Amino acid sequence: MACYISLVFLLGFPAVYSGSYTLKYYITMLSTAYPGLPQYSVIAYVDDVRYGRYNSDTRHAEFLIQSLMVLSEHLDGLNKQAQLIEITQKALMNFIMDSSNKTYDINHVFQTKAACVLHEDGTVDVYKEEALDGKQLIVFDKETMEIVPATGEAAVLAQWLNKQAYPKKYKISMENECTQHLPLYLLYIKNYLDKKVPNVKLSGSESENGTELHCRVYGFYPRDVEVKWIKNGRDEIHSEEAAQILPNPDGTYQISVGVKPEGGATYSCHIDHSSLEKALVVPFEKETKNSHITYILIAVGVIVLFLAFRLGFFYKKKVKGFQGSRQSANTNEQ
Repeated sequence: MACYISLVFLLGFPAVYSGSYTLKYYITMLSTAYPGLPQYSVIAYVDDVRYGRYNSDTRHAEFLIQSLMVLSEHLDGLNKQAQLIEITQKALMNFIMDSSNKTYDINHVFQTKAACVLHEDGTVDVYKEEALDGKQLIVFDKETMEIVPATGEAAVLAQWLNKQAYPKKYKISMENECTQHLPLYLLYIKNYLDKKVPNVKLSGSESENGTELHCRVYGFYPRDVEVKWIKNGRDEIHSEEAAQILPNPDGTYQISVGVKPEGGATYSCHIDHSSLEKALVVPFEKETKNSHITYILIAVGVIVLFLAFRLGFFYKKKVKGFQGSRQSANTNEQ
């Protein structure tokens, strides 16, 4: 029975410093076809903004941001490049499977995370890591210009790649990507990459499990953000469930963090983001019974005023009608 390995392989790249931008490619190759998934796929990012994709089902590269659609000739070149890389990755996958004695009756997942960082001074750093079934396999060492195995079974693969002068070829290729393609993309998607200050909304909800407070932070960019609840102004509360940072259609992000409050304690949501000069603190103001009564009184007052206006208008109309009838009667008598 085929096993399905999660396609999310989280590897860390160095942080992008002010004035620099990162071009990233997430490549996934399955050893055999799996229902509902392309056997080969590529997702391309500038920083945290997804701008392009390619997969083996369509064999066609496409931009995901409308403003990039004008680069039709450039896209044709990317399409040819993606098709060639697909062939190379498939050959590499087969080499890995054969050299590590993997069988094809189980669906294995080969993943690549490639990136280059273009710094403000024009210099470029290049990174690459590859994994098999979610476990790190090989790493590109930019200092020694070699492919380094992360496991013993990857030693043969690393040795073969180094003999093929693969590290040098990869470095040149990614440096060209960063110095030529990245500045072109920035002309069209820079507005997606500008820092955006987060919006915050606090709310409470009741369920059979009790009361829960929610801190929803949305509309921020870049992706990295710290959101936490603080009790009584000093005690950090750890949420029972890990909150996920989710993408919005406009290129920004959102996250919601919940906490179960204790009676008599005060709570505030703390947000730390690179767009803020200092951490944002938003206190949760609990609604009291008095506030509910106030809302009810205001609502009743509005209804009373509305009814009084309607009754006054009706009475005035009736009086005018009665006076008109009297005047008409007097005229007839005369």
